[in-house]
Amino acid sequence: MRMRWCAQVGQQRGRYIVVDSLPPVQSAKVTTDPDVLSAYREDASHVVGSPDGLVRPESAEEAAAFLAEAREKGIPVTPCGLRSSTTGAGLAPRGWALSTERMTGVESIDTARRVAVVRAGTVLRDFKDEVEAAGLFYPPDPTSERECAIGGTVACDASGARSFRYGATHRWIRALEVALPDGSVRWYRRPVIGKDAAGYVALRDPVRLFCGSEGTLGVVTQVEVDLLVKPEAFSAGLAFFDDVPAALSFVGAARLPQAPVTPRCLELLDRSALRIMADQKSGVAIPEEAGAAVFFEEEHPAGAEMGVMESWWVLLSGSPGALADDTVIAADHNQQDALRRLRHAVPATLNEEGRGFHGAGGKKISTDWAVPFEALAPFMVEVDGWLTEAGIQRVARYGHVGDGHPHYNLIVKDEEEAARAAVVVDRMCRRACDLGGTVTAEHGIGKVKRDYAKYRFAPWQVSAMKAVKAIFDPTGMMAPGNIWDEPVG
Repeated sequence: MRMRWCAQVGQQRGRYIVVDSLPPVQSAKVTTDPDVLSAYREDASHVVGSPDGLVRPESAEEAAAFLAEAREKGIPVTPCGLRSSTTGAGLAPRGWALSTERMTGVESIDTARRVAVVRAGTVLRDFKDEVEAAGLFYPPDPTSERECAIGGTVACDASGARSFRYGATHRWIRALEVALPDGSVRWYRRPVIGKDAAGYVALRDPVRLFCGSEGTLGVVTQVEVDLLVKPEAFSAGLAFFDDVPAALSFVGAARLPQAPVTPRCLELLDRSALRIMADQKSGVAIPEEAGAAVFFEEEHPAGAEMGVMESWWVLLSGSPGALADDTVIAADHNQQDALRRLRHAVPATLNEEGRGFHGAGGKKISTDWAVPFEALAPFMVEVDGWLTEAGIQRVARYGHVGDGHPHYNLIVKDEEEAARAAVVVDRMCRRACDLGGTVTAEHGIGKVKRDYAKYRFAPWQVSAMKAVKAIFDPTGMMAPGNIWDEPVG
């Protein structure tokens, strides 16, 4: 029986509202139609896949049956969701693409325990809307939440602007239903005890093995998550500064434990990003002289907006280089949504700009590294110098600087410029790891960043991950090319 939260339909039983069972579905088949497959050759990255077939199961059991068949025939399988990945993780280089797009719907929302179960192909924003209608809140908020499937967010351990306060996806996962290459379907659950001294700490929680595994172990088919009570209200703002160093200094002040504010996100937008936002003609006033901005949000009780904004004003007015009088405040839902859409227009515009150079071998290159916040400002100075030396002119810097995680978006016009940019990006990733950071803080490794994984992991860590993969996927059929370049198994 299918269960979901629904205010108008169904009969309430205990903590759930139950709707009628859905009729049985016809088993999916392997699709080899070239016109259909063409849609599964591309995602939000510049990688191009080449699947030989497509399967779109409607249940975990059907997904497991396809995996067992593929294993018997020696066919590689690459799981995918809604193909919003920027790393090519869901693109099959060969074999079958297994899409979860037909496994959709919220199975249940337990309002007393604040727990929900959702099928993996469900659009993240749709799930969050149903949760919020029940008075609850699911914190992970990747920028692509209207285009991504929740199973994909588990596969790459996605995060977003509000991860500054709430952390990445893995923090909110209680249990996973997974279809495995041997044809079985299993639930893996996070331990619920507060103390446990048994064995290696890193292996006590099987759920975390699948978060960030990018399809290399199996296919996530259902997800059980923790929820919070929906915040009564929040306010958002866009504060402007003379330059990026002044903006980062303000972020540092807002992060301090003794700061008068409690942000849930702190996002940088440099001059290039601000010009993109100004071109949207949104009505939001962006001062021409601004060299950077910080987008921030803070939760608060209903009616407390003025007091919260006063605290931000105090912090801004004492920050060198702040254009405090130009600060834009959004206290109601429409204004907040407008600001978020404006911020999200930056990567969307850059994606389109990069696609315009594909014919000449150009593209958009986006970094995903992160470093400890204390190292961020001097590291960005280093990086800017490297890009200038390499002659990379079209650069936009924006993103999650509260977490030490800016995105550098480089628009390169041809193959030669792309090669120069690639050298700088490699240097960024190596140096980020030297500083105690990572090569990917949000999007996963996939196929795009696998050359940088060697900077993040020692050889013994790679060996350990491959050993885990060999347990779940001994033939190495799952997601070839993700995380590692060479075959595993």
